Formats: sequence, structure tokens, C-alpha cells
Amino acid sequence: MVSLKHSFAAWDYVVFIGMLVISMGIGVFFALKGDRQRTQGEYLMGGRSMSVLPVAISILVSFQSAILMLGTPAEMYTQYLEKRYQSRAVRLLGTFVNILGQIIYMGIASFAPATAFEAVTGFPVVATLFIIGAVATFYTSIGGMKAVVWTDVFQASVMLAGVLSIAIQGTIKAGGLARVWEINEEWDRLRFFTWSPDPRVRHTVWGLIVGNALNWSLIGGLNQSSVQRFCSLPSLREAKATTWINSISVFFLFTFTCLSGMVLFAYYAMQNCDPLGQGLVDNSNQLIPYLVMDILAYPAVPGLFMSSLFSGALSSISSSLNSLAAVTWEDFLKPYLSKRLTEVQTTVVLKTIVVGYGVLGIGMSYAVTFIEGTVIQAAVSLIGPINGAVGGLFLLGAFFPFANKYGAFVGGVTGLVISMWRSLGAYNKGIEYLHLPFPDGSCTGGNLSLIEPSTTSPSYNITTPQTPDAESGTFDEFYKISYMWSAVLATLACLVPGILVSLLTRRYMTEEEKEVPTMYQIPIFTRLFCCLPDSWLYWLDCSRPFENPEDISHQIKDIELFVPSTKEGNIFDLDDMCKSSDVVNGATHKSQNGVLNSAFVKDEPPAYNPS
Repeated sequence: MVSLKHSFAAWDYVVFIGMLVISMGIGVFFALKGDRQRTQGEYLMGGRSMSVLPVAISILVSFQSAILMLGTPAEMYTQYLEKRYQSRAVRLLGTFVNILGQIIYMGIASFAPATAFEAVTGFPVVATLFIIGAVATFYTSIGGMKAVVWTDVFQASVMLAGVLSIAIQGTIKAGGLARVWEINEEWDRLRFFTWSPDPRVRHTVWGLIVGNALNWSLIGGLNQSSVQRFCSLPSLREAKATTWINSISVFFLFTFTCLSGMVLFAYYAMQNCDPLGQGLVDNSNQLIPYLVMDILAYPAVPGLFMSSLFSGALSSISSSLNSLAAVTWEDFLKPYLSKRLTEVQTTVVLKTIVVGYGVLGIGMSYAVTFIEGTVIQAAVSLIGPINGAVGGLFLLGAFFPFANKYGAFVGGVTGLVISMWRSLGAYNKGIEYLHLPFPDGSCTGGNLSLIEPSTTSPSYNITTPQTPDAESGTFDEFYKISYMWSAVLATLACLVPGILVSLLTRRYMTEEEKEVPTMYQIPIFTRLFCCLPDSWLYWLDCSRPFENPEDISHQIKDIELFVPSTKEGNIFDLDDMCKSSDVVNGATHKSQNGVLNSAFVKDEPPAYNPS
């Protein structure tokens, strides 16, 4: 660990502990308020009465945690699967993959602030991991969805304050924004347009746009945490507004974290210092905390920054815990326990599930401590295969009418195995890339706050967008594929075998199994090539007579995201949804609610909404 002139002071601890206490206090408040989290609808969905802004903020910080704040500067809903493929096995595969991804993400999200806290206080990483997991598990288990969302809102404000403080004060210390840009340009750090098609190049335009876009689309559209928040809103209109707010917020948050990375390099380049190369920090994830202690050594400010990191971790973990409880109950326990348990007993089971996953998350965070490289690389490398595999299942079912349960299952497993093999193989091989230039000074001049360098050898993987050395074996070249392509690789590895197996096994399917309702499919060619003759579109869409997209859009313009709980209070249950009458938020008449939804036809949900 680094010894600093400016270390955590009393006020820093006051601010930091205050953040933890407020987070837990919000959980206690919602545990005692209203229905006291005694029903599934209240516990998992916030009673479906949440507002747009807090839900948008909650989605934002659920996936913009300390991983982004440290890693960037340093560098389901699954019921559709069962309905589409007519196979519970495919649905459970999607559920299992989702659970695996959430547990891994909790581990990475916990490790990020723990290693930063060790850098500035010397507090053991293991102890910090336990505290993070315990606090998040506590307020999530007792407060439910409302506690998670409103705690996210509070923690988002703390995160924003931390990011802005680094970007603004760091820019001032480095001589202004123009000077920061100039220094980064002089050191060849601003490579915006690397067009190489080689997937082994770590960062290219293609990887950042295509790979990143797919990964974030899958997170926002298919991740259980996101969908669960959308479903806590009253209608589809609010969900769309939430998505727009979240997208704009992500853009600005990424902008400021990238600026923080530029400030980090410019500040130490002016000092002719490379803290990482000189062993002044143990890994690249400690660079930003190191900078904070150097330029923000004012009373309570370092404490505010550490609070922002912990806020990001807590928001991510609490979101994962809440969604894991929902999907575990719905897909694994509800079929066997729902009729034997009362509503209150079911909620107790859900809270117990949260605690159990909290323990698993803490255990996973210990495993993450052995992973090298930036936390954002670890997150994308390990979560990308999860998102890509699940996304491949949905895309296969939506875009390929002939896809069946056999192809989906084989494709899902193949996509996960191949992409995860690449990610773990890259870590196991210790794949390294060419380094960008660093200052080669001794870090002893200027106004640096270091007084004693660490004797620990640095462990880092900061790289340049150049093609790695190709003198290696076949598998080594496979391992060198950039982590930015993890989700794309998983998606393709799911789609290709999924399509082939579906075509090969189609002859063994019954006519009933071959007939898939158009509401579960997306007429992609009809949407993209609407000017073509109908006969062409009919052939391109695999002879599927899709309805007019505009007619479908008009029919379900005001459809609710979810019909509410049944008499047992269950959610995510299409089988118990409307049978023959119009339903709105549990009401059977428009006069009871004021918004009318069309009844489901033959017990099925509404048709595809292209808008």
C-alpha cells in the first residue's frame, strides 16, 4: 500500500460512514412504511407505483458503479423464452445464465471500491468486501424495491459529486481543459479513429461502437434488473421516458469519467511521473484514489469521493439482489411453493433468498481479487458473454421464425461456453498488449503527496490500440480477441449453431410446435425493407404472414407493461393474466382506473410493438 501525506481524516470518515448509515436508513424506512413489504408486488415491484425520474436514476446507477468510476479512467426477463420456444428448459437456461451473470457482477462491483479504499486508508480489502455486501444485503432484504430505487437516487447524487469533483479540480490543477487536451495529444493518448478490422486490437471504432452498443442494448433491454424497474412503472410511456433519461445520463457520466482519465494522465505527466510504473500504487484501479488524495486533500472531500465509489457498488449490488430474488422465486420455487404459502410467508422466503445471494456475492468478490487488469475490463470480459448468450436466445427467437427449442438450447450453451472460454483463457494466459508511452521520471518532484513508495511490483494491463504480437499458438490468438467483442462473440456463437440445429431438427417437430405466434417475432425485413413487394417480404420473413406493424402499434399504444398481481400476488405470471375481460392494474372496467387495456387473446400477451 502507498503511504500518503494526505490520508483519511476524521471528517472523511464522518462523511463515509454517514453515507452507509443513510443507505441503511432508507431501507429501514421503507420496511416500516405502507404495506411494510409484506406482499410480492410491494417487495419486488414497489407496488407498480414508481415515478419516472427515480427509476431512471436507479437504472443508471445499477450499471454505472465504481467499475465505471475506477475502470474507465484507468482504461429477464425470461418468460418470453418459454412462450416462444414452447420449452421450459430454454427458459431455465436463460434464468441460470442470468443468475450467473448477476453474481459475477456483484463480485466485481464490490471489489472496485474495496481496492480503492485500501489505497487511501490501508483498510483490508477482505473486510471492506464484507461490509459492502452486508450493508447492501441488509437494506435490500428489509426494504424491497422501493428501498433499492430511492437508495439509488441518494447514491447517484453522491456518485455525481465524486465524479465532478475529480474532473473539475483535476482540470484546474493540470492548467485547464486546453492544457489537459494538449498533454494527452502530445503523448499520443487521443486515438479516436482506429479503424483496424482486427478483433485483437484492444480498442477500435468497430469494437467501441458495435461491441459496446450491443452490450448496452442487452443490458438495457434484457437484463432482469432493468426490466424489473421498467415493470415498476405504470405504463409503457413512462418506461420509454425512463430509457431516454437513462441514455442521456449515461452519455454525460461516461464523458466525465473519460475526462477524469485524461486529467489523471495530464496531471502526472506534468510531474514527469508514472505512479503505476514506479510501483506507487499496487494496480491501475488505485490510480484515481491516488489522484484524489493528491489534489483533493481538503476536509471531508476524500471521504465524499470514497462515498461515491461505495454508493456505486451498493446500488449495483442491491439491484442485483432484488432481481435475483424475483427470478429465483418465479422460475424455481413458485411452481412448488406458491399454493402452500401465504403472501406474507412468500415475502419472507424472498427476503431469505436476498440474504443467500448476498452471501454468494461476498464470496464472488473474494474470487475477483485474483483477477488482474482494470475492473471495467473484467466486467465487460466476464459479463459480456452472459449478456451475449442470453441476447442470442432472444434474437434467435425474434428474428428467425424456424428456430426451435433444440437450436435455442444448443445455441445458448455454445454461446456461453465459447465466449467465457475466451475471457477466462485470456486471464489465464496473462495476455498483454503494447503499452502506450508513460513519463519515466522518479515521481519525487513537484507537489506530489507521496512520501514512501510501495515495494509491491505493479500489476497492470494498460494497452495501446495496436495489433498484438502474432507469434503464438492458435488458441493464444483466440484469447487475444479484445474484451470489447465479448458480447458480440457470445451472440454469434449462440445464433450460428442455434440456426443450424434448428434447421436440422425441424423435421422432427410437430406442426403445432412449428407454428409460432407472430406476436413473439419481429418482422425485421418488413421493417427495414418496407418498399419491397409483399411477396418478397413474405419470403424474406420465412413465409410468416406478419400483421401490419402500424395496426399492431395502434392496438397496443396504451398497453401496460405488466398486468398486476393476481389474487395470490404473483408477478411475472402470464398464465394467471387476463382470461376474457379487459384488465387495467387489477381492475376489470375502465371506470375503475381510467386507462383501458385490450384483453389478451387466447391467454396470450399483446402482439409485437414496433414503436
